[in-house]
Amino acid sequence: MRVKVSVYFISLMIMFLFGVHSVLGQKEAPDFTLVDINGTTFTLSNCSARVVLIDFFATWCTPCKVEIPVLRSLYDEYLRDQLEIISISSENEGTLRNFVQRADINMTWIVACDTAGVMDDYYGGAFSRPIPRTFLVDADGYIRYDHTGWSGAGDELELRSKISSLLSGTENGDFDTEPSGIPYWLIAIVGGIVVVSLIVGIIVAPRMLRRSKPPNKRHSRGRGGVFILR
Repeated sequence: MRVKVSVYFISLMIMFLFGVHSVLGQKEAPDFTLVDINGTTFTLSNCSARVVLIDFFATWCTPCKVEIPVLRSLYDEYLRDQLEIISISSENEGTLRNFVQRADINMTWIVACDTAGVMDDYYGGAFSRPIPRTFLVDADGYIRYDHTGWSGAGDELELRSKISSLLSGTENGDFDTEPSGIPYWLIAIVGGIVVVSLIVGIIVAPRMLRRSKPPNKRHSRGRGGVFILR
């Protein structure tokens, strides 16, 4: 009976590890609610797209401006149930509205002022906040890609590849500059140790305890009142 219970318990552990494999080492994207520059309120967790691209930028940032045509191309290339883009800046609404309406900018996706401390959540409260910084969030709400800066064609190729892989279900996630969450290899090692410990504790340890017990000795009274061990 004990062996059956042990096997059942270990099977549950293995099923659990397989069940969480897709999110091991991933960090859940902080949820937020903002009002875009058009006055529409939106919430990250309510986005229906399978992939959400979050772009932290500023109107004065040159690399940010270089990245914008790529974002525009991606926005036009994918349907809204596939990819949604959210650009967030700490600048005021008037500055952002004048910027996005420029002919050479034409940001038609969601653009919002950071009025809810979203940057604090995604940058982990760090004092240094380099931009642009791009995050990809999957349909389950986990950060699957984190990249800072923009250097041209190489970054565009990588970003497109990550989006395509996530939409096709073949991407396991990548953290280009600042890893989020616990590395999968560390969790795998800890999980292996836990499983082995369970096996030893449930199956092996009771057997060792039984072997270490002294044999039962029966006493009987012999002639003359002398006790005899049998």
